Amino acid sequence: MAHEGHEHGPDCNHEHDDSYEIEVVELEDENGEKEEFAILEEVDFEERHFCILAPLSEVQAQSEGTLSEEEGLSLEIFEIKEGDMFTPLDDEALAQRLMTHLDAQAEKLKDED
Repeated sequence: MAHEGHEHGPDCNHEHDDSYEIEVVELEDENGEKEEFAILEEVDFEERHFCILAPLSEVQAQSEGTLSEEEGLSLEIFEIKEGDMFTPLDDEALAQRLMTHLDAQAEKLKDED
């Protein structure tokens, strides 16, 4: 998620102004069960639009300090298609390229600081 000129991700390790709000989306799985996810990152990659999400309950637990580092966040990658349709990314090779791209962007930001 971007705010104040820089990108945030699950391994973001700098001071924040906690006054920003987490963007939340509610998704329904194939069983009809709904779950709220926090949008951690939105990115255009290979001419497609993606969101990196984590269950809202895990993000809240992490911010409260009750989620251990070993547990970490359960990240999900979704492609955003026409009409704000969230589609799970099942292409492992594309997911790996996307995560490599995000890691490289995070490293650039780290070097600029």
